[in-house]
Amino acid sequence: MNPRTFLAAFLITIFSVNGLAQSKERIFYSSFSPQDWDIYLSKDSGKSFGKFTDHPSLDYDAVINPDGKWIVFTSERSGIPQLYIKPVDGDIPPRLLVKSNSFQDQAAFSPDGTQMAFVASHEGNSEIYIIPFLPDSLQDVSNAKNLTKNPGGDFRPAFSPDGKHIAFSSDRGHKIVPHPQFPFARQRIGDIYSMNIMGEQLKRLTDSDSWDGSPVWKEDGSKIIFYSARNGDPAIFEMNSDGSDQHQVIEFDGPAVSPKFLKNGKVVFTTWKGESDFKIMQAELGTKEVTPLFSSAPDLMFNIDVHPDGLMVFHGGKYPKNQDTKGIFGFEGDVLTKGPDTISISGKPIQIFGVRRAFVAPPQLGNTLLFYDASDFQGFFDTLKPMGYSVFWLPILVILMFLAGIVSGIINRKSIPFWKYLLLCLIVILSGITVAGIFLFVDAINPMSINVIRLVMAILTLALVALGWWFYKRKTRQKSNQKAVYRVSGLYSILFFGLAVFSLLCAVFINHLVQTAIHFHQVDYVSGEKKPLFIFDKEANTNPANFGVIDSKVTHDGKALLFTTGSFRGRPHTQGDIWSYDFQTKNVSKVSDSPYNDGFADLSDDGKLVFRSGRTGNFDIYLKTNGELTNLTNDVHRDNFPAISKQGDKIVFASDRLREENEYKTMDIFMMRLQADNSWTEPEKISSGEGQNAHAHFSPDGEWVIYTTEGFGINDEQALIQPIIFSPQMYGEIVAYNIITKQRIRLTHNKWEDGTPLWLK
Repeated sequence: MNPRTFLAAFLITIFSVNGLAQSKERIFYSSFSPQDWDIYLSKDSGKSFGKFTDHPSLDYDAVINPDGKWIVFTSERSGIPQLYIKPVDGDIPPRLLVKSNSFQDQAAFSPDGTQMAFVASHEGNSEIYIIPFLPDSLQDVSNAKNLTKNPGGDFRPAFSPDGKHIAFSSDRGHKIVPHPQFPFARQRIGDIYSMNIMGEQLKRLTDSDSWDGSPVWKEDGSKIIFYSARNGDPAIFEMNSDGSDQHQVIEFDGPAVSPKFLKNGKVVFTTWKGESDFKIMQAELGTKEVTPLFSSAPDLMFNIDVHPDGLMVFHGGKYPKNQDTKGIFGFEGDVLTKGPDTISISGKPIQIFGVRRAFVAPPQLGNTLLFYDASDFQGFFDTLKPMGYSVFWLPILVILMFLAGIVSGIINRKSIPFWKYLLLCLIVILSGITVAGIFLFVDAINPMSINVIRLVMAILTLALVALGWWFYKRKTRQKSNQKAVYRVSGLYSILFFGLAVFSLLCAVFINHLVQTAIHFHQVDYVSGEKKPLFIFDKEANTNPANFGVIDSKVTHDGKALLFTTGSFRGRPHTQGDIWSYDFQTKNVSKVSDSPYNDGFADLSDDGKLVFRSGRTGNFDIYLKTNGELTNLTNDVHRDNFPAISKQGDKIVFASDRLREENEYKTMDIFMMRLQADNSWTEPEKISSGEGQNAHAHFSPDGEWVIYTTEGFGINDEQALIQPIIFSPQMYGEIVAYNIITKQRIRLTHNKWEDGTPLWLK
């Protein structure tokens, strides 16, 4: 075990033991964040480099002050991204530079070194601030001046060479739009702006339909380079300082972001080939030659800063590879994003844990186990059962029939017009696409039950057999009449009989094509030890596409694991089921009782079961008490992610019920209370701010609601964060809301997606 890993495990163990002794309550949330970033320093213009920081938490976005004596960087070692400072020379440890309880990042120095601009979120969303640079002092963030004061996100400030202006990027100029593949996720677009150092004379320099970001001034102040994704992948562009003459200056086969000028006029930038391979390149603007800046490098290298004296800093490290093992936990890296933090809510110390996985089930009372599902299959072919290889019959058939048509057309071109064979080839392609499309539609695109798939494919089989038989009889007649064209009819007959074989295979063996068993595991978040828990397979009529685990949680009493199988984007009538695994008996039982989309269940101590269901054709919130089922919402709106208090007297859920019909359907958090007559109040909105709000749950005493929100926007350029780790929605902060006092506390401050919080003892 290397020293960093040993230190992290030791700290987690110590803090866990001490924390559990002091507080019985814990908050767990999922975090889409990377791992093991440190700051690296080169003192010889990139000929060599070494670690400048070495800490289990993330260190990133380092900058060198103008006199070359200090490096300021962002570190999450306190649990929140904050600005730290360390001298270039000597062994003095880093220390906090600006004090606050919120996000700080993306520092930039004025040319004379007296001022420092940075991004912070202590007033809500990300704004750009300026503060005197006092390397020997700890300043409070209240001493910083807010230059942007805009509800949009503002990022990556850069001083002009004369120190009078600041260029930056902002998402303020565009509407937030749905992600093209994940419509529930919302995407930002950024542009470059400039202002003076008083925050005045704001000027928009770019207006693109994609991210323009990370502006850097040329030494004489006449031009600004930046990256832009307007032509596809992000690329390095240049413009005059007034925004005119925007054009791409580096042709490079790959993405390019975070540009900086070297003293010799070259431009350095960050590129990547995947989540495990980020590198820093250098480009000669005259010759257009692009080469790696370093001859050897770690797996990950990001966002270099350079100094005229040959100093260079960047952040990165080794890529934590664990996805090639069975029972993988989630994202690459350790179970927890960092050592546990203790926060205070209403004077009560509570441990808070970021878990590197979505929809993990936090532990039972008194232990340190997390429960999750994981695939033991590492690739497409691993998921296929022996009969699954039969699906390749279709492409093989299409290819062979196409080639047969071309070859036969050439051989018989004197007796049969060649266009007849060309028509055959066209029909081969179209019929193959049609049959494949029908199967994919009922099986995956609009996943139906196995019985419906069998019915559709059986009808298709009969139709194809009928076509094959018709062409076979036609071939027989044509051959008896000595017509050469019988050869074409024979090929049609073979085609449709072959397609019928594929369709029949799908109808008969639909349940024998792919592996469907779900493997549940447990992991000790202190020691990291993983163990199998149980294996669970689908019912015979359930489509494998509707059999992924999309929610899991341990019941309040710690006796059972509630989980939902279905499709996260499934429609109301798509199959979704609720299950319960009893830790003592090790039995799995089905909790839901409908063929519709049931899911996201929660259970109170007195046996009330709340869940969402699409059985009316809309997603509604249902309550099951003493065997009696009640639709609590029963309207056309989309209601989802319900939770019930431990005491059984309050229910929260997410809903788009405040949105108009032609409006983008973002979700808010609503609460209902149990009244004396056992009826429930009308839903009351308890979330605030714009954007998505979801995944609400109660504190153990039922006085707080904890949820994830988009209300604070994003904290860095979207184009810089999304390539690092899969995160279609890079927003998400955890908020706690007091039902009685209406107090709202922001619990997380970072530039990663945090979500699905659970508060438990």
